Amino acid sequence: MLERALERLARACTMLGAVALAVMMLTTDYDIVARALFRAPLSGAVDIVEMMVLCSAFLGLPEICLRDEQIRVDIIDTLVPPRVTDALKALGLGATIGFMGLLAVNITRPLHDAWQFGDIKPDTGFPLYPLFALVLFCLIAATATTAVVLMRTFRSGAAARA
Repeated sequence: MLERALERLARACTMLGAVALAVMMLTTDYDIVARALFRAPLSGAVDIVEMMVLCSAFLGLPEICLRDEQIRVDIIDTLVPPRVTDALKALGLGATIGFMGLLAVNITRPLHDAWQFGDIKPDTGFPLYPLFALVLFCLIAATATTAVVLMRTFRSGAAARA
């Protein structure tokens, strides 16, 4: 049941990331056309594109982790027995969980500071704390989905040994 909820959450994040990507492309296109035709560029286009890049990157993270589709180099996989490969995969997943957890813990301070001091984007005046909150949410979701993959790895390893 938890896995199903995380799958739905990851899919929703991916969909929102796709929307952010579309907003980024439309903003850039509109800015270029308005600048060329009307000599009136879109004010704040850089801020909007920056925010949408952040959104599209981090919103895609939970589903990437759930599908276990991170970029990896598999040179050693052909040189060692499958059990060693499984152990290395589990070790890598554990390290990923630790790293994303560390990132999540370290984003809380900038989030708090942006909230407390009212930091904003320079051109649009958009507050920064929702962006930090989004990053924190996505890191927590990605950590949870990676934990699901780690549990699946242990289950499949135990089933293969049985």
